Amino acid sequence: MNIVSICVLGVFAAISSIALRKYSPETSSLMLISCAVMIIVMYLPTVDVIFNSMRTLTEKSTINSDYINILIKSLGICYITQISVNICKENGSMSVASQLEIVGKLLILLPAIPIFNDIIEIVNNFI
Repeated sequence: MNIVSICVLGVFAAISSIALRKYSPETSSLMLISCAVMIIVMYLPTVDVIFNSMRTLTEKSTINSDYINILIKSLGICYITQISVNICKENGSMSVASQLEIVGKLLILLPAIPIFNDIIEIVNNFI
């Protein structure tokens, strides 16, 4: 599937959700969540291709593979958080969405701590 068909699916689900929301808000929310899950599942093979390409590039370069792993973990945290925040906002739970955003931002720092340690070590070696 290409991006056009995915976008058509998303727009169709959004428009259908608006029409359905008048009669059954719960069904409307479930339909949007189902659409989001379908889009993610359809593009899981693409994610595998991206990870394999990144692994190949890492093997060919002198970049520490730990840094690539940290980048991948951080991106995963970002995507999962953003999807969750959007679902909460769509269902009117703005306070929960705000808390998820804060927690997501804090959790991005967790895998980056080794990078901060390496930076401090490099700076200390120069001093």
